[in-house]
Amino acid sequence: MRPLVIHGHFYQPPRENPWTGMVENEPSARPDHDWNERIHRECYRANAFARVFDNFGRVSRIVNNYAYVSFNLGPTLLSWMQEHDQIAYLRVLEADRVSAKANRGHGNAIAQGYNHAIIPLCNERDRLTQIRWGLADFRHRFGREAESLWLPETAANDATLAALLEEGLRFVILAPNQAERVRHPGEEQWLDVSNNDVDPGVAYRWLHPDGSGRELAVFFYDGPIAQSIAFEGVLNSSQAFISRMGQGASGDGRLVHIATDGESYGHHTRYGERALAHALFYEAEKSGFRVTNYAAYLEENPPSLEVGIKPGLNGEGTAWSCSHGLGRWTRDCGCENGARQGWNQGWRAPLRRALDLLRDEAAGIFESTRNELFVDPWAARDRYIELILDPGQSKVEWLFEVAPRSLDQSEQERALALLEIQRFCQLMYTSCGWFFADISGIETVQVLKYAGRAMDLMEDLGLTTPRDAFLEALGEARSNVPEWGNGADIFTRFVDPLRTTPSRVAAHLAISGLVDGSDEDQTLAGYHVHTSQTQKQRHGRVVRWTGRVELEELATGRRHDFAVASMHFGGVDFYCALRPYPGNQRFLAATAKFWSNLRTASLPVLLRIAQQEFGPEEHGLQSVFPDGLQHISRLVFGDVVSRFAGEYVHLYETNERILAMLGEAGFELPAALRSAAEFTFSRRFDEAMSRAGGSRDAQAYEDAVAIAEEAERRGYSFDRAASGLVFGELVAEGVAAAVADPAAERYRKVTRLVQVGVRLGLVEQLGRAQEILYAAIERGVFIDDDVRELVTALGLAIVEVS
Repeated sequence: MRPLVIHGHFYQPPRENPWTGMVENEPSARPDHDWNERIHRECYRANAFARVFDNFGRVSRIVNNYAYVSFNLGPTLLSWMQEHDQIAYLRVLEADRVSAKANRGHGNAIAQGYNHAIIPLCNERDRLTQIRWGLADFRHRFGREAESLWLPETAANDATLAALLEEGLRFVILAPNQAERVRHPGEEQWLDVSNNDVDPGVAYRWLHPDGSGRELAVFFYDGPIAQSIAFEGVLNSSQAFISRMGQGASGDGRLVHIATDGESYGHHTRYGERALAHALFYEAEKSGFRVTNYAAYLEENPPSLEVGIKPGLNGEGTAWSCSHGLGRWTRDCGCENGARQGWNQGWRAPLRRALDLLRDEAAGIFESTRNELFVDPWAARDRYIELILDPGQSKVEWLFEVAPRSLDQSEQERALALLEIQRFCQLMYTSCGWFFADISGIETVQVLKYAGRAMDLMEDLGLTTPRDAFLEALGEARSNVPEWGNGADIFTRFVDPLRTTPSRVAAHLAISGLVDGSDEDQTLAGYHVHTSQTQKQRHGRVVRWTGRVELEELATGRRHDFAVASMHFGGVDFYCALRPYPGNQRFLAATAKFWSNLRTASLPVLLRIAQQEFGPEEHGLQSVFPDGLQHISRLVFGDVVSRFAGEYVHLYETNERILAMLGEAGFELPAALRSAAEFTFSRRFDEAMSRAGGSRDAQAYEDAVAIAEEAERRGYSFDRAASGLVFGELVAEGVAAAVADPAAERYRKVTRLVQVGVRLGLVEQLGRAQEILYAAIERGVFIDDDVRELVTALGLAIVEVS
């Protein structure tokens, strides 16, 4: 059996607003909220639950692809998955445990440089932090030591490989274009393989330059096969996939292996995860392959050939996605994604210069804390990943271990803020900032956000920031889009407005409180929030709210306390006034005065009282966080939306009979009339689903079924996402309950609900229920007629599953 390794590099850059910690809406990712959500749905979760279908269109297997492929999921992606889809996240961890059992203790997962910075371009301290944070994140999640670390963009030079070796790693994966020369043991003569002709069928030994004899195993993946998987449509068929693998290295013990972006499997190629699952679960063995991973192969086949890698320009290194060394992240080398004719990437060099300037300024400040706040600042930074991964642990105890003495409260806050500055100085080097065509892209703006946040924290500490010199350097980075100007213009246009102060968080909460404020504690925008002493009342068009807002910064423990008043006068007219909390007695006096003239005061009087008693700081709708605006829109657009909706429904209902007759006669409806019809059906459907009230009684959905079936007969389509999400969760809960406490009536009831879901057109929303039942059958649940009927309703092929 020929050993086969498929490596997937699964990665998304950090996308969170660095002031709030929230991923904001990205319209280009629609219909999803942001690109993390979209690619997760299409790829990361899809590979955790990859469907294999039989000849009748039934699901015969649900395969955890991560248990069969070598993979790395970047720390920033895994942290997002842990928060947003715990089930898929745990499935990834389980895959590593399962693969370790199948491969003599060698799991499929490998680590990754922390935030996908180009490690050879980092200075020595940052290089070590990127590696150590990546390894610590891996250890924290997978519960074992990593045997390898994925180098972002496979960017490597000798200093980088030496660092991997010194951190205890066994092997690394590189692209074939990165190999320069090889030789047999004991020979002095090197063989030139710099023209992409290194043999991918074996592992190689890279020796540490210090002459110690320490060695790192290097795998150079099969470039032509990887290219065909990623870009030539081979993933459209599992048979084509395995057939292409068959063209790889052959011979006793020779390895066939590829490495590609993991997003190839489902995002770049739709349903690519299904082709991968079918190929590895069915086709591989039939074609004479034994699926394994790099570490297991290495144990059986230790390398003998020595290899040297290309140094790149001035020793900077090379990568898999740039044919000019590391030019893609340093200069206008000609490599780009999405450029138009006449564009250039001359902005890359000044962008890096600006960030280097900020990094070096922050580093000097950090170094000056030696023996004052930290015994060794850089050792403390390397350990800071412990707090990032477990923010709930005692910061006081953690600081005691890295500080030269016990720190008081203000010193603790200062030390933690300095560590946060260093964290953002790492994140601002995320490779995506240079990868694409223009400095105005969302990826580059994101790295500029991290720079902005670092400078804000410096200002909070009373430090002088290099903002002027930073913007001067950015000013040399010209956008290819004339209206965006240069990097400094982009920074002031897109980054400065995001700056979030504690008072803005308080204003956001106060204005949001006009809709449905509560006194429940919550976490928001990097703060623990406690609101108290709140009052809210509507009189006519005016809604008023007062309260106390207490904030504690999660990262530093710094506290803020505000007295706040907010008002809505209708439309987009919002007003908020706030001040530091003046003490209970003065706060009660201020609220008493604010509420005393509820019915008689004019708007100017209300504004004056609010400003006098709660000001001087004033805020409006612009202080509400972007995702919070949707929440506020119920107040702003409620009546307008109702009127528009009523007009649409009236237009359709007035002409419903005529439209039905025209449709039956074969006429194609004009777009405006079709929109009115589909909007009406969507509204009727949502209202019927709402009346069902989340019932698990299938009869409760008959009205909604009738509407869905009528819409289908008439050829109308409409969005069922909101109702479908709730219904899908309801069915999943029903299946889980039946599996946990088997009873015939439970199975029959949830089966009827599934059958209704099919009639409602919500088949896609039944996926989680399908996964729960499949897992139960794999565990050996007793299959009787009732279970069999549910299996059939969910589209599973029970014969193969059992």
